[in-house]
Amino acid sequence: MTKHLHLLFKCQREVSISGCEINTIREHKRILEEKNRLIWGQFSKSSQKAEGRNSVKGIADRNRERITRQVNAGIDSFAFFLMNTGGERVLFVGKINRLYNKKEIKSDSPLKEFIPDYYSGTVGTSAEKISVFVDMSTLIKIDNKLVNEIVVESTGEKVLNVTNPRSIFLTNISESLRDLIIEILRNPEANYQYQIEQENVASVIMEDTPKYVPSKSKGDGSGAYKRDSKTAKNAIVLANYKCEIDLNHEDFISKVTKKNYVEAHHLIPMGFQDDFQKSIDVEANIISLCAHCHKKLHHAEYKVIEPLIEKLYDVRINRLNNCGINIDKNELLNYYK
Repeated sequence: MTKHLHLLFKCQREVSISGCEINTIREHKRILEEKNRLIWGQFSKSSQKAEGRNSVKGIADRNRERITRQVNAGIDSFAFFLMNTGGERVLFVGKINRLYNKKEIKSDSPLKEFIPDYYSGTVGTSAEKISVFVDMSTLIKIDNKLVNEIVVESTGEKVLNVTNPRSIFLTNISESLRDLIIEILRNPEANYQYQIEQENVASVIMEDTPKYVPSKSKGDGSGAYKRDSKTAKNAIVLANYKCEIDLNHEDFISKVTKKNYVEAHHLIPMGFQDDFQKSIDVEANIISLCAHCHKKLHHAEYKVIEPLIEKLYDVRINRLNNCGINIDKNELLNYYK
């Protein structure tokens, strides 16, 4: 286990506000996608202000200061969010930029735009019930089995085995988990393929219809169009986890899906979205490929790629047209030169 301090929050996947069910993750991810920044407020029934000193249940001043020192020193510090719904465990992780104490964000603070609407109105008021705020610029879903690599710092006990009602835990994580998260955060393509694996899609009905152009990522300087991991997973399920260049290609069985491991590839690369009036991030434009064929399309000489792209074009052109995507074969081939 690493010696650096991380946080784990046990959260509700849904909360009821004025009779309406609010999906916790969906609302927080929406803020992150729109603002490229998120401040997560963790609710805790036991949050309180101890007499004579500021404290938050589970995160005392010394521990907040410790995480602050880690962040300032460039040490990756993470917040994990664990939820259970109907027996299904879901695990998300975000990289901590800063922690804010209860009541530290004032009612008129501009920081409230990074907090979901369903509770931002109470922030900085007497009605606030937040224990701690976590400022992040990432929030990704990871394999729920990885929770077994997170332990309570004070006892070394796996956090999953702790039965007390606390919702905030000071934790350490394994080196392998740390390295995985760092790789996912640093490599957008690795993150995209990883997120596709995490999507739980059992079956899909093929529906090829035009869709609006997706929005662009904000704040990272790339201006790249967003790719939806569920759409890509739909395409893989439609292909029955087969490599669409050669159905006999089987590299290995994924430990996540228990199916043949394949990756998603946009036949018309997303970098050319501006050439089209409709979204090219659609199932019709996403090919299921084994890792070898995927690398081949990205890195092989053009003379090797050309017949493969021609084959895929012939198979997909009618579906592309149904999605309002009109392209001739030579135009597609030029994208790969």
